[in-house]
Amino acid sequence: MRIGIDVDSGERSFGELVSGALKSLQNLRDVSIYLIGRSDRIRKQFADIESLSNVFLIDAREVIYMDENPLLSVKKKRDSTVVVGTRALKENLIDFFLSPGNTGATVVSSALYLGMMNHIKKPAMATFFPRMNGGETLMLDIGANPESNEENIYHNALLGLSYYSILWGKRNPSIGLLNVGSEFGKGSKNTKKAFNLLSNIDSFVGNVEGYNILNGSVDVTVCDGFTGNTLLKFAEAFKELLLYALKETFNSDKNLLKFPKNIFDTSREKKKLLLNKLKTKYFGAAPLLGVKGGVLIGHGMSSGEDIENAVYLADRLYKSNYIDSMNNFINEKVKKIKYIEKKLK
Repeated sequence: MRIGIDVDSGERSFGELVSGALKSLQNLRDVSIYLIGRSDRIRKQFADIESLSNVFLIDAREVIYMDENPLLSVKKKRDSTVVVGTRALKENLIDFFLSPGNTGATVVSSALYLGMMNHIKKPAMATFFPRMNGGETLMLDIGANPESNEENIYHNALLGLSYYSILWGKRNPSIGLLNVGSEFGKGSKNTKKAFNLLSNIDSFVGNVEGYNILNGSVDVTVCDGFTGNTLLKFAEAFKELLLYALKETFNSDKNLLKFPKNIFDTSREKKKLLLNKLKTKYFGAAPLLGVKGGVLIGHGMSSGEDIENAVYLADRLYKSNYIDSMNNFINEKVKKIKYIEKKLK
């Protein structure tokens, strides 16, 4: 598997991102890394990097910054890391492209250069949430398209079902529509229309609420990109609040001083265990579903560990024949739904 990694667009240092990418190679011997960015700067900090047989440099002299207009920047900055990366994917120089840069620019460039899958009009980003009883729930869209109509939400559902099925091997994952209540008829005009479309999917369980994402009662939760991104950002902030509250509680508890000194080592182990419970198996980046190519989008503050884990995800998807598998799944679902609609007429 060949993965191109944009190491210049993130908010962390490019050196940390390069280090994370290189670390992934310790466990993935059949993976090749293509570092996309200013090659001279990479060579200067990593003098022996080109001596590695599975590491290559792709020079890109421009960066699309977080505050730039996605569409205008993609058209203007043809030598940016995002454009160079998606073009390399289009030209089959790499199998996957990962960028922690401007999300909108990556979405625009991917749709422009790679095109969309059959039956899908707009791409969607997806991420997993940990469940209280074990396992994970997939949620999408988390920000690729803040404005989505009922058809886009329906397409998101097809993408989510296929992606969940590929990663977890479940033939018919359950899916729910994120709404303000679980009762029939709840929500805006848009969500009501989306509900009617989603009712054609045999594993659709109806409307779900935020708590259903965490309690394991549904496999896939679908929504528009604005709602999904808002919920994701809140979840990220709440995790930090939880860790802060635990830290303050332990540090302010004077009774802890009565325990042996190694209690603090135990606390560190417990913190590590807690963090692992809050992490999902496939973290580090979100797939851009619906485009005809393997694109992963990382958080702007992606760390070296995030890059490393994103490479693991790309390798997992590559070995599952990700794009073809999704196409086949979606075509089968659409064909079945059209058959049902024809019979109802």
